[in-house]
Amino acid sequence: MAETTPIYLPNNLPYPLTVVKVGVSEGEEIKPHTSIVYYKYFDFEPVPLSEEDDSKNDESERKLIKVEYVGSFECPLEGTVSEINVKVGDKLKDASSKIVEIIEPCSHSIQYGGLCALCGKNIEEIDYSGFNDKDRAPISMSHGTTNLKVSTREAENIEKSSTQRLLKEEKLSLVVDLDQTVIHATVDPTVGEWMSDPNNPNYESIKDVKSFSLEEEAIVPPNYTGPKPPPHLRWYYVKLRPGLQEFLDKVAKLYELHIYTMATRSYAKNIAKIIDPDGIYFGDRILSRDESGSLTQKSLQRLFPVDTSMVVVIDDRGDVWNWSPNLIKVIPYDFFVGIGDINSSFLPRQSTLLGPSKRRRSVNKLEDQINSLKALKEAGAPDDENAISTEDEEGSESPESSESPASPDSPDSPAESVKSEDQPKQTDEKINIPLPDAGYSPVDRMMELGDGEDNTELLAAQETERTTVLEQQLQDRPLAKLQENLDKIIEEDDVKEHSPTKEEHNLLSDDDNELETLGQALVRIHNEFFFEVEKSSKNLPDVKDIMTSMKQLVFDGFVFLLSGVLPLGTPLETADIVIWAKSFGASFVANYGKSVTHVICKNPGTFKVRLAKSIDPNVKVVNPDWLFSCIALWEKVPEDKFIMEVDGLLSESEVNAYLKSHNMNGDKLEGENLDWDEIDEEMKEFLGSDYDEEDDDGNEGDESVLKRDREEDEAETSGIEKKQKTDQPDESDSSSDDDFEKELLEDLEGLEE
Repeated sequence: MAETTPIYLPNNLPYPLTVVKVGVSEGEEIKPHTSIVYYKYFDFEPVPLSEEDDSKNDESERKLIKVEYVGSFECPLEGTVSEINVKVGDKLKDASSKIVEIIEPCSHSIQYGGLCALCGKNIEEIDYSGFNDKDRAPISMSHGTTNLKVSTREAENIEKSSTQRLLKEEKLSLVVDLDQTVIHATVDPTVGEWMSDPNNPNYESIKDVKSFSLEEEAIVPPNYTGPKPPPHLRWYYVKLRPGLQEFLDKVAKLYELHIYTMATRSYAKNIAKIIDPDGIYFGDRILSRDESGSLTQKSLQRLFPVDTSMVVVIDDRGDVWNWSPNLIKVIPYDFFVGIGDINSSFLPRQSTLLGPSKRRRSVNKLEDQINSLKALKEAGAPDDENAISTEDEEGSESPESSESPASPDSPDSPAESVKSEDQPKQTDEKINIPLPDAGYSPVDRMMELGDGEDNTELLAAQETERTTVLEQQLQDRPLAKLQENLDKIIEEDDVKEHSPTKEEHNLLSDDDNELETLGQALVRIHNEFFFEVEKSSKNLPDVKDIMTSMKQLVFDGFVFLLSGVLPLGTPLETADIVIWAKSFGASFVANYGKSVTHVICKNPGTFKVRLAKSIDPNVKVVNPDWLFSCIALWEKVPEDKFIMEVDGLLSESEVNAYLKSHNMNGDKLEGENLDWDEIDEEMKEFLGSDYDEEDDDGNEGDESVLKRDREEDEAETSGIEKKQKTDQPDESDSSSDDDFEKELLEDLEGLEE
């Protein structure tokens, strides 16, 4: 039976209405604007009391009379009336009542470039009633173009067909980000020079770096009216994440792969040629910012508008996905130290983003300097001509930033050593760090005030900011400067430590193994999904439920206290590392309480750490690397290798005096009963110079904040409502019309290539 189109009344009619006449009959052929139903409604109108009152303007002094009005509704479509759903005398309370159903000669469900792809009609014409056929196909779900639009019904049919195909092949869908997820790119010409010099200490790490060039538009000043400058050639250097080929080989057997990137389409296609030269993994399934419909957010609805129950996403940023339950956030690939994501300058700035320690202490120091200087710049402190001490003061928690000089995506670098005596000593040495101006950019301001992607000024500013960052990277050559700074750090350490073993001077190291553990997680998700499919022949499982239940087991029952991990002033509930760990079942508190199981810190000498360990000797004080190891493996990793030794514990008498002064029983310590402002003042007076004033994460220590955090934690761990399962698609025979539309869609998508 042919599909019918239901016709409803518009919302703007003066309901309630009473049907007084049906203007059509079943089987009748109708044209657009045929009156199909007549109705009446009542209203009250003020009338003059007498002719002398005509001049009165105050309606409250007039009587109201009930007036009957009659109206009609014109059908905006043409076709054959197949069913009439109302009769004379029916009362219609709102627009939810179906009036008639018609069979159209064409529903214009597939549109391309302003024309119906099925019948060729111009669908951009708007008639006097305001009806527009263009609105009937609002969904753009093709990878390579936004010109191809389909209706909701057509999108459902496409996804149903795709679901049946994937189930038959026993595959899920995997959406893959590019920058800092599977590759790392830079435009710094220093890389090209190092690649041609076998004697360079970085040569072994970069000899397999790929490169390509793109013609890009030159930047012109605002309101420029002169001749258009010619495009210029920009070279990109691309490092593939270690194990990428093996990773793609493995997951391509279990997932249908899609690229989704905030980069331009030309950039994305060149990267695809590098990582998939034969097109066997991604094919033409590439979605860039040119087609995504948003320059600041990613959405699965762009590719899967109806159903996302079989879709997994891997990306190094969670914020652009609004921390979707389909997301596996990966640790950013940070091969080119200090560069970050070259395509993220116009994205929302991240307040913090942590990553595991580098394996070499000297590179950790270098990154800590970059992050500390970035924090100082964002705080508005003078930069002393871009100079910063090479080492932090012992026992302090210095404010740190997760963002590298040229990138919002470069991770923090926790200290490599887990022994307190390995913490760096104070020094007067200074090292220059190349750092572009940071802080609140004009793009940030326009994103707050503007109209999103409809703001042409914003779009231009975003592209200009990206180009400016790349130009600055090209001119400043930050890798060369960082290499010089690293050499100074290594030489200083050699003099101090008199070590017989000389440290290598390479800035870049090819030691990332994220894809290995990520591949294992994807295999587990796939196997669990199809295990559930076999168990139930009626309902399809939802990959979101599977991922959530698997991740929640990792930190189930753990309560974390952070010390010296977040930049100063970062709200606990908005920090990426907190949101990330909570998705794995963790709970967080702002201040110490008896429920705390782990104190996560870089420096074990802070007051918060010493207090926790003094009150509860069994609490585990661990380096942040433990957190990332658990997240990477999707399982609880033994803490032994990550334990940090805490020196300078409070004595028993000090603890007892401290508890007694606040009328507390040490066995029943409740974090929410502590007045931390008062405690800090008393401990400062009690301990004198031993008191550490620089505990960065104590900014939410009041009772109300602590109580709020605990309530949030309890609400989160109380369980996640399971989403209603969708019925498994029925593999019914497709009609010839469906086959034709499928072929047409494929042909139209090919026009964009």
